[in-house]
Amino acid sequence: MGRIRWIAGAGLAALAAAGGASAQDTLPELRALNAAQQGAEIARQDALAAQREITARQDQLQTALVLRELDAARTAPPGSNGLIIPPPAPAPPPASGPESFQGQMDRLERLTQDALARSNARVLAVRPASDR
Repeated sequence: MGRIRWIAGAGLAALAAAGGASAQDTLPELRALNAAQQGAEIARQDALAAQREITARQDQLQTALVLRELDAARTAPPGSNGLIIPPPAPAPPPASGPESFQGQMDRLERLTQDALARSNARVLAVRPASDR
């Protein structure tokens, strides 16, 4: 608001200084003054945009640093000085045969299919012949 008042005041002062000059003579001066003020405002907005960009980059770097520290703390507990205990070696797979995982899965599949066949036979036996 103060800037608009200043512009209006400057315009009135220019009109008063011109005295007997017509409004046509002061119009180019007012346009030049407005163009200069607009250029200054554009420069100010550009500076603010650059400052916001710098702040955003700093925030990104700070966030990346915090995430890196959290990830390091997750993989290496505090006080371990980066020493990581390797996980135990996986147990060898059981031998193939009826006690193996695949053998147990095959047996479970057979039992499931047998139970399904018995259930279907019961449903067919109970249902009237007209529904078949």
